[in-house]
Amino acid sequence: MKRRLTALLLTLGLVSGLAACGTTAQTTPAPTGEVPAATDPGTAYESFLSAASADYAYDVALELSTNPDFFNSELGGRNAGSDAEHATADYLAGLMEEIGLSDVEKAAADCDRWQFNGASLTVDGEEYTVYSYATASTPVEGLTAEIVYVGDGTMWDYEGLDVTGKIVLIDIDQRSNWWITYPMLEAQHQGAAAILAANVGGFAQVADDALNCQDICGPTAIPTLSIGLADSQAIQAKLSEGPVTATLVVDNEVSEDGTTYNILGRIPGKSSDYQIIVGGHYDVHFTGFQDDNCAVGLVLAMAKGMIDSGYQPENDIVFCLHGAEEWGSSYTQYDWTVGAWEMINNVHPEWVGKTLAFLNFELPAYEFDTYTSTYSAPEMYAMLDYFANEYPYSPDPEGCFPDGVLTEGYQTYTYSDDFSYYAAGVPSTVNGFLLQKDMETVFPFYVDIYHSQYDTPDTYNEAVMDFNLKYYGALAMYIDQTPALYLDFTAQYDRILASMDEDLMAEAGVDVEAYKAALEGLNTAAQTMADQVKQVNDDYAAARAEGDTAAMAELWAQGRALTAQNLAAFQFAQKNLLGLMYERPIVPHEAPQENIQLCRDIIACLETGDVATAVDEYAWTVNNVLEWYAMYFSPEVIAIQDDMLWGEDNQDNLYWGTDIGFTKADVDAATRSLFVRYEETGGDFTQEIAVYEAAIQAQTQILADLGAKETQAMIDLSALLG
Repeated sequence: MKRRLTALLLTLGLVSGLAACGTTAQTTPAPTGEVPAATDPGTAYESFLSAASADYAYDVALELSTNPDFFNSELGGRNAGSDAEHATADYLAGLMEEIGLSDVEKAAADCDRWQFNGASLTVDGEEYTVYSYATASTPVEGLTAEIVYVGDGTMWDYEGLDVTGKIVLIDIDQRSNWWITYPMLEAQHQGAAAILAANVGGFAQVADDALNCQDICGPTAIPTLSIGLADSQAIQAKLSEGPVTATLVVDNEVSEDGTTYNILGRIPGKSSDYQIIVGGHYDVHFTGFQDDNCAVGLVLAMAKGMIDSGYQPENDIVFCLHGAEEWGSSYTQYDWTVGAWEMINNVHPEWVGKTLAFLNFELPAYEFDTYTSTYSAPEMYAMLDYFANEYPYSPDPEGCFPDGVLTEGYQTYTYSDDFSYYAAGVPSTVNGFLLQKDMETVFPFYVDIYHSQYDTPDTYNEAVMDFNLKYYGALAMYIDQTPALYLDFTAQYDRILASMDEDLMAEAGVDVEAYKAALEGLNTAAQTMADQVKQVNDDYAAARAEGDTAAMAELWAQGRALTAQNLAAFQFAQKNLLGLMYERPIVPHEAPQENIQLCRDIIACLETGDVATAVDEYAWTVNNVLEWYAMYFSPEVIAIQDDMLWGEDNQDNLYWGTDIGFTKADVDAATRSLFVRYEETGGDFTQEIAVYEAAIQAQTQILADLGAKETQAMIDLSALLG
């Protein structure tokens, strides 16, 4: 339950609104002394709750999920740059104008184009349903070839088989084993003409006819399709009786010359110095009711509710529906959330430095568990905790989430559009839609239904939609009405402190005492800033309660100055203290630190001849488990993976991974050798040990360099906060 305070007006100042991204002095809006009219938050809140309609959100989601004009094939699909995505963009722009949003715009952004028009697989006159990834087509007349079952599709499964020109059939578990990228590339390397994958685990477990589609994280390669488990088993039964020939027809258009549209409109604020963005994405796999048509409905329902209630915001509120989220580019490991990345980096880069928050939505009408949460930038944890538990105008769940809103702090991950904004320097949130509170285990929805043809209106939960609409609408209004934005940078202190292995850092040559001193300095500066923000907001609330407009004007100007300062600090923090280890957000030094320790653990095992423990416990986890793939797929496949991530000519194709990736430990050869020698006892592992020792040496220098860089970054961040 909320901890309600008795002095309602005073509570408005206890914690400031959501703060925003940093920017340089040249692009940060200058604070103004203009004070907004003293809008009563309680009145505005109640009016919005009365006007906001979950039914409207549902009607929009239903239309987007059932109207064939918005799909490219009979099975659905509304992907980046496709005819269906463009038709939907026109429809959504029309809805925004109908609602009454101002400055409605279809903002064009570059992407690769993917339009799946349909596919068929015919065996002995019987047609099997298949669904394509963003991969190659067959010739118009189709591909007629023998089907060969190759188990899991690893390089080991091809031993003794000739699949040249054939269609391979595999089992896949994209959660426990590997993404479809790897068996696709292995099949191509082995000479196969196409690949069919049946989900034996991981995704699409709701039924044995369920199909699944994901982003491909690779080149277009060969035709790659999902097939239902029951159909795969039926074909395998035929194979047990002798050779099976099939005709596969795939009509798939994948090209580099695409355009997606991000659809936006705004409610003008009393000032346009700053803005709040509310968004979701409208491209879908299959018909995508929850993912993400319900989010589109929610965003538009929030806009309509604010307009219908007569809400006059202090800042612009921008409603933005992104395209090309599910997939948007070939030949990259970071091929999703392309539309959002293009929006904040190329289409509207000026939004960095003026955006107070980006509130993103994914699957907002499904009850994943007995609780809900918000993923966010760490600097936003304290604000979200205050909003959920103390602010008087944040609704509690009714008819859903009986355990309420958890606010322990959950860092936004890379699986949704908010990360593209976050990495660019915009404080961002998304409703808790994917990972359970341990931030490791996915909700069952993702194992069963996610990205399958079973994501339908049958999954709808009206109470959840109603709660998310009103809760996040109230959050947007809270952010809008607070003079000084509160980004709690002590969360950066906590994050960095937890990342440190002091002994290992010291051994690598990091000046640990200087590092810790800089970290403590950051904590002091962050706390001082937080105290200043709280004081301004407390004083502003008191002035409003007393009707002292002169004091309000002065305090509003002070709040805007603090906002600008926090914006600059936030952007700087993400540019210098946010890294990625493949798709996992980290403090940059964590990557070499982790790799060094793992290599040491492997060497310790090998020195005693314990290769099994080295492989089972350590070797596969090096490089954020990329070595797992090196154990199972040919070097030629791994070379493509590495080129996509680290190739010199592909660095402009990394999107939200640009400039924040890690340096790989060069241990693939040893990884494969240990895997092959797994059952040896008492062997000589001198050569493998030498590989790991060389990797330790290289990673040690990287750790030392990053330690020095982070030390200076913390000093500079403290100065920005000071």
